[in-house]
Amino acid sequence: MKTRKPSYEHYANVVLKNAKFWNGKSFELRDEVRLTGSSSNSDSLEYDCNGALVLPALFALGVDFMEPLRDDVYTYVDGVDAMRRGGFYGAIYESAANPIDDVDKLTAADNRRPCDFNEGPGGTAYDMRFLGAYSKGFGTDSLAEMMELASGVVGFGDGNAAIPHSRFLRLAMEYGKMTGKRFFFQPMDRTLRHSGCVHEGAYSDMLGMKGIPRIAETIAAYTVLETARFLQVPVHFKQVTCGETLDLIRNARKQGMDVTCDVGLYHLLLDDSCLETLDSAYHIMPPIRSAGDREALWKGIEDGTVNAISMNHTPVLRQDKVVNFEDSVPGALSLEIALPAIWKKLSERVGDARAIELLSTAPARLANAVRGENHAAAVVVLAADKPHVVVESDFAGHVCNSPLLGKELPSSILATYINGVWTKLN
Repeated sequence: MKTRKPSYEHYANVVLKNAKFWNGKSFELRDEVRLTGSSSNSDSLEYDCNGALVLPALFALGVDFMEPLRDDVYTYVDGVDAMRRGGFYGAIYESAANPIDDVDKLTAADNRRPCDFNEGPGGTAYDMRFLGAYSKGFGTDSLAEMMELASGVVGFGDGNAAIPHSRFLRLAMEYGKMTGKRFFFQPMDRTLRHSGCVHEGAYSDMLGMKGIPRIAETIAAYTVLETARFLQVPVHFKQVTCGETLDLIRNARKQGMDVTCDVGLYHLLLDDSCLETLDSAYHIMPPIRSAGDREALWKGIEDGTVNAISMNHTPVLRQDKVVNFEDSVPGALSLEIALPAIWKKLSERVGDARAIELLSTAPARLANAVRGENHAAAVVVLAADKPHVVVESDFAGHVCNSPLLGKELPSSILATYINGVWTKLN
């Protein structure tokens, strides 16, 4: 299989020729676009885009780089390399393996940015925002020190664990309300999920696999919404998978609640017919649901119910994937291939401006991240009509767990320019 080795160079100035540049409203063909980045190297580069699109760099939701507890799987350096290849200038970071549940852990995570995030092929620190844990170790025994964490986090998350019992949920949100921060939940009822690993439906029945019903999501979402309504706390739902949950969100907004949501990249691209292959690459949490559910998510994007698209970037070791589906570890990489995988269909259904909002500006707003001077020149060069077959070397680090491995994508990232680093991919 063909390999691709990206090249990384520092340039203070980049001149893009023959580029369709996003001017804030539309793409306009320009003979020349001059970009100035933060680099100590004063050299300049000229690059012929041959009519490719030049988009603002993206902002990611749902990224986990595993370090320090599982740095045998992935590291911060791997993660930032993945962001660079995929055209992301920032992200909301939450690690299921490394809960930020006290100030010492927040300080440790924050201090890693100036060192680890500059190692390898890189420049200045990326715009990484953190979710604090609302409980110790993402458990249900004791609350995290949310008041102490509040000044350094954008909100409080659950580590993508099933929601706790209702009393603990109330205690957490009651305490967290004093911080004014948003709570981020992946809605999943623990008892209804049980040991399920796929969507409960025709395919799970046919294959004899343990399914997770839609009500595992909707009951959890309803519980969170009722608690948030009672306490007047803003909430965000991560990786919504079905239309019934979107209906709950629509109704809550009509009643004046501050509730936002995102949907996962792979939940927009796939449906549970992929289970026929029994390929554990499709083992993702929350599960990939039916074709009808996928269309409901697209409708939610079109009518504005969905605020952003999540990457849900979860590294998994090869040996934890190359096993029976039900024994495998759930998760999929996405940062490196998200834009070429989703761009054409997304722009066709909602237009270029809304597509950029869903992938860049809206996720950044959820993180209260305003692009400053360091990111003003952060762009992605995308050949929208150049197909791309995903190979292992497209991914950073030593893992490549993606259901799109070996598949042809409709578009290709040619290069990115972020923080003064020019990354050429094709």
